Amino acid sequence: MDISNNDVASSPVATGGRRKSGRAVKAPEKFVPDAPSSNLSAGSSKRKRGGNDFENDASDIEEEEELSDATLESAGEEEVKGNRRRAKTTKKPAAKKPKTNGAVSHEEGPAVRLPNRPKKAKKVVIADDGADGLYTEVFSNGESLEDVASMWLNRYQENQPGAVTELVNFILKCAGCDLQVTEDDIEDMDNVEGRVGDVQEEYQSQNITGYPLISRGKNLHAFRTSLTGFFDHLVKAMHESGVMYESPALLENIHIWLATMTSSNSRPFRHTATLIALSVAGAMCSIAHKEIENAARTLRQLESEKKKKGANKARLAEFQKKVANNEQRKDVIENQIKDYFDTVYVHRYRDVDPKIRHECVAALGTWILALPSVFLEGQYLRYMGWMLSDTSVPMRHDVLKQLERIMKDPANIGGMHHFIERFRPRIVEMATRDSEPTVRASAVELLDMIREAGMLEPDDIDVIGKLIFDSEPKVRKALVGFFAENVKDLYESKVEELGGEEALEDFLAVDDEENYDTPRPGWITFKCLSEIMLSYDLEDQNDVPSQIDLGDFLNVNGTESRFTLAAQALYDKVPELREWEMLAGYLLFDHSTTKRGNATDRALKATFKPEENEELILLEILNAVVKLSLTQSDDSESKHKKKNSRMETLEARETTARHLAGLIPRLLKKFGADPKTATVVLRLEHVLNLGVFQDLRQDSTVYAKLLDEISAQFSSHSDKNVLNEAGAAFLHARGYEELEEVTESKLQTLWENTTSALQKLNRAGEMAVRGSLRMKVLTDLSHTLARIEQLSSITNCVEPLEASSNNADPLAINILLEIIARGVFEDSKDDARDALEDEVTVSAMRSSMFYFMWKVRGLTQMIQSSEETPDLDIDQLRELEELFATNLIAAFSSRSTLDPVRLLGAGSLIDLYVLFATLRPALNSESKNAKAVTNGDNLYLESLVQEIPPEVQAEMASIFEGLEKQYARRSKKKLAEPSENEEPEDLESESEEEDTEGATDSERQSDILKAEKQLCEFAGKLVLGFIANVIDVSGPQKGKFRTRVVRNRLRLGPNVRQVLAYLHGPQQKKSHKSKAQQTEAEAKRAQKSAAIVVDEDEDEDPFADEIDPEEGSAEDLRRRELDDAPISVEENGDSDAVAEPDGDEDDIMGD
Repeated sequence: MDISNNDVASSPVATGGRRKSGRAVKAPEKFVPDAPSSNLSAGSSKRKRGGNDFENDASDIEEEEELSDATLESAGEEEVKGNRRRAKTTKKPAAKKPKTNGAVSHEEGPAVRLPNRPKKAKKVVIADDGADGLYTEVFSNGESLEDVASMWLNRYQENQPGAVTELVNFILKCAGCDLQVTEDDIEDMDNVEGRVGDVQEEYQSQNITGYPLISRGKNLHAFRTSLTGFFDHLVKAMHESGVMYESPALLENIHIWLATMTSSNSRPFRHTATLIALSVAGAMCSIAHKEIENAARTLRQLESEKKKKGANKARLAEFQKKVANNEQRKDVIENQIKDYFDTVYVHRYRDVDPKIRHECVAALGTWILALPSVFLEGQYLRYMGWMLSDTSVPMRHDVLKQLERIMKDPANIGGMHHFIERFRPRIVEMATRDSEPTVRASAVELLDMIREAGMLEPDDIDVIGKLIFDSEPKVRKALVGFFAENVKDLYESKVEELGGEEALEDFLAVDDEENYDTPRPGWITFKCLSEIMLSYDLEDQNDVPSQIDLGDFLNVNGTESRFTLAAQALYDKVPELREWEMLAGYLLFDHSTTKRGNATDRALKATFKPEENEELILLEILNAVVKLSLTQSDDSESKHKKKNSRMETLEARETTARHLAGLIPRLLKKFGADPKTATVVLRLEHVLNLGVFQDLRQDSTVYAKLLDEISAQFSSHSDKNVLNEAGAAFLHARGYEELEEVTESKLQTLWENTTSALQKLNRAGEMAVRGSLRMKVLTDLSHTLARIEQLSSITNCVEPLEASSNNADPLAINILLEIIARGVFEDSKDDARDALEDEVTVSAMRSSMFYFMWKVRGLTQMIQSSEETPDLDIDQLRELEELFATNLIAAFSSRSTLDPVRLLGAGSLIDLYVLFATLRPALNSESKNAKAVTNGDNLYLESLVQEIPPEVQAEMASIFEGLEKQYARRSKKKLAEPSENEEPEDLESESEEEDTEGATDSERQSDILKAEKQLCEFAGKLVLGFIANVIDVSGPQKGKFRTRVVRNRLRLGPNVRQVLAYLHGPQQKKSHKSKAQQTEAEAKRAQKSAAIVVDEDEDEDPFADEIDPEEGSAEDLRRRELDDAPISVEENGDSDAVAEPDGDEDDIMGD
């Protein structure tokens, strides 16, 4: 025994090592073992004085901590610390910081003292001056939660009722309640419910709405962590000290108070007590898990001891005693956990407050992970399944996250089998139909884990796989792994049919990795990918009504397709997609040669031969992966600052551009016949870096060949998508100055061919008469006009359309204007012919409008450059303008329905008059120029600017009224009644409503969007006409058309309202004056206006001698009522003129 005592006294370092401050004080001693340490000797003397008294020993250690910390921070010990640091630096010659005069800089001080910081450095969570007791110890004093729990347990052993009273009051304080209970309330356990009810009633009478757990302060997280951490340490302290098992009354008392408060009607009581109760149960789960591990280890030791020949009976008895003790403790803890679950969780998991429900699901997930032997059972897991249908979005999301945590542990998968079997349909439904994208993404991630565990049905795999086409990027990103596994499974099945990987390597051996035209195993992956996407796409289309055509009311040209979006998501997960050259080689391969070779070769080629629709999908994927490849190279270039790395990146981009420029013509030759595939291939040119070909001395053949193929596609197709993509390709090429000349020559050739074709078709019949052409000629005419329309939108069409031919053919622009007259409606009883005639008319209208736009642009430039415009040119332009307007009016006035010809014709007429009205600013600025032409010339040009005739305005009002009623009827909106000055309107027939009775919701939504789009477009053109003063500017009906247009602007939705808002000019800033001040200001303005009117009749002007203020000064702004600042006494010169501030306004601003 003496040896033991001597060891304790003579080994302060070892003993102190168990204490936090002991380690902190002696950390530098590792580097200077011979350095003197006054602290160590002081500590040793204190330990020797302690002897066998354990209490004194503990107090001495605490005193040693205080003295050590004080010594480190005192100025008297600086020399000792300096010696330690110098000894440390001499021990390690490779010091990072140099010494100055043999001493280390002060900046190294904190680095040496870092280990001396105690681990219990705790921030002040809440500074509450009125708090005391346990609340202050937990949140304010800075003590560690472990020490606070130990101190409370010591107080409990001294005074049990007082300690429990303190704990209950602490819970009430955490709930935001300053009311307290007494020791008598604690001892009267039968009246707990009544006492809680009294406190709750008194607390609710104070009308307190907030409490700490829901506060938005920055200390919320720290408060919550400290609260739950304290009870966690308290339960562990009760377990380690044995109080949990020796004094069951304590646990029972705490449980009764918590369970009663969790059933309170007061939300602060209920939420706070629920969180504490769940934390207590969670701590018990951790203790139970450790007890189970200890019991298992002890049993193993017992079995091992029994197997020995000379078994020690004493050790056997000790092990058996430990086993019995562990079982007893485990039973006590599990009973307590069960009580908390039955009294708290079962009632609170369906609480009306979603925050409390969230606490429950988080706690259950923690319990399952901490104690799977108890909670990984169906009777507990079913609560997770029921909460999957919660109405709260964060709640559903958190349930999925908890299930993911459980599924990540392979040991839990077996216990989850029954749960997954029961609730799998609900999880699939959440992944496909939940309204929140985050929830759908989490459900997909969980289903991916379920799939890995082999618990997902094949039908569910296909249903989830379709989400690769989901509109939400989060969902697509979450599905990447799931979808990639589907592709992998299909690939493995195909390879297995061919004889396995070894046989595949023999058949598809690649000699040259750079030759992408040879078959390789990656081609099978492309086949699997396209096959799965095609099947999902067809199944998805079956769910959508075929009558709905999004392209009719939404311009989706040039946007990403569902296949490109899916490929972008899969790019990083499927390695084959990162090799776009291999995909291009797969597409360019001649798969029609599958009948050649032996049976094995034919079977192999048939395995990766794509179908026609699959090729279209793969072309879309090629577009996506090429863009991503070039984008990543751009990102790597911006990240690499080294010159060599940037040069390598530039070379790689140039190589990619040359390779892609060589592939596009080959792809166009193979896939150019189909408009769909040709459109996709032409889209590849948009991402091509044409800067590589700016130096025409190199690669001129490749670039010329590329332009030739694009021109060939433009000339051979009439599909609008193909023409748009080809036009965009020409615009892209014209963006490079060195390539503009080559591109212009190609465009000039296209213009010559197209106008020649138009003049040739003009000889086939009368262009101005509807129904005078054969269907074949009419079809060719529609194709030619489509090309003219596209060319006019990307290049100046004035010269080509005005160019005269050698023979007597009329000008192309005259032919276009005559074709518009075909829009005069005549029922031919042939819907196909009527549709084609309307298509021809619409193309002619748009092409002609482009001509006038380019023409006016040229006139504006001539006026600005002071060039003289010949009168002959102006007369010719006026004739063309009148012919265009006449044919437009004849076309849309002959129709009664809101068909495309009527709407486009009326809109084009407004655009024509507005277009020539834009010449006014140029003419006005020119008239002020010293070098301007004569005023007569300007007046001659101004004759082009005219007002729309009144009878035509009446027709436009009828069109607007029809569009307004159509949209109101489809969207179920009510229009305003006509005013007294307006003519009464006819009641709208209900025939159209009867036609839409059998329509689906999607079809009705489609009709609403179409009607709103048409109304907004036409209303926008009318607004431009009003602003340009070409509509409703003269005559007896002046102003009525404008009034009619804005009558229902507040009834037809925000889009129509914003369009019509431009009639009122820029919105004025909201006034910050009170209503009284605004009324007074309006009265003053009215008096001022009246005074001005009276002064006009007076003979003498009282302000005749007044000097006008300088423009822009404060007085000038006040006179023009542009400055709201009050007039000071000094400025006005009259103290009475200064208005006193209204007291009510101060009160309002204060509120």
